Amino acid sequence: MALLEIKELRKTFRTPEGGEAATIYVPHLELDSGAAMVLDGPSGSGKTTVLHMVSGLLQPDSGQIFFAAQEVSGLSAEERDAWRAENIGYIFQRLNLLEELTVIENIMLPFCWRAKMQESIDELRTRAEKLLEQVGPTAKITSFPHTLSIGEQQRVAVVRALLGRPRLMLADEPTASLDCDNGQLVLELLQQLCCEQNVALLFCTHDEAVKSRFSCKYNVRSGCYE
Repeated sequence: MALLEIKELRKTFRTPEGGEAATIYVPHLELDSGAAMVLDGPSGSGKTTVLHMVSGLLQPDSGQIFFAAQEVSGLSAEERDAWRAENIGYIFQRLNLLEELTVIENIMLPFCWRAKMQESIDELRTRAEKLLEQVGPTAKITSFPHTLSIGEQQRVAVVRALLGRPRLMLADEPTASLDCDNGQLVLELLQQLCCEQNVALLFCTHDEAVKSRFSCKYNVRSGCYE
């Protein structure tokens, strides 16, 4: 059984530039645990909107989203928030690192409001520090975001998204602001860590070099696998 299944999903949206409204239609999409898929399509085709619907940040106009056989598209806003916190890791195109917080504080921040956690804050911090070591050379955990390169900031975002042990990782153009070499490093790191932890990966990009690293591709504009 697929971890994620989408059926007859539709959503009307406007482009980030405020352009003419368009409708996304995803007739059927499946993603298994530990598998990786890239969402293909030009800028403005609705890739980010699909990720927002999968995460529960947006509600579809029609259609269904199933996660581990549970229909999550029908949950209330409060229920979606709780489900997202337990199951989803999200790497945004804008990294959303707070300048006034250190690296480790940025990573730990989302867990400060968790109602239920299987680990203590100290245990989470220890695991975060180990993940930071695993992702390669980064600045000290007491450094602030403005002292880091974009590539280092992106690695911090990867650690933050993985720390909650998600079952599904959503990545929205995480290499868009990086040069080719750093983009490949971040992509390899993300794919490696998701594979090691059996985390499904749904990745948005319109970069041909990045798309070539995925064997499974789904075109948002045409609504079919490539």
